[in-house]
Amino acid sequence: MRLPQQILLEICPRCETGYPLEIVYGFASAEMFDSALAGHIALGGCTFDDDSPAYRCRRADCETEWGRWGDFPD
Repeated sequence: MRLPQQILLEICPRCETGYPLEIVYGFASAEMFDSALAGHIALGGCTFDDDSPAYRCRRADCETEWGRWGDFPD
């Protein structure tokens, strides 16, 4: 599990913007849609595996995805 402090330390490997969006997977609730629209998270779809990206750059002109879900312990 990633702690908020760990997410804040991530930097986009392409544009070097900080404070990325965590990509959340699974069936999205209304609250998750609202959080995504507000720019707090990124929705990644219903299915994922260990190679699915964990972060998305918050800059609209970049939106690079990086990290791997498999790199985080349960």
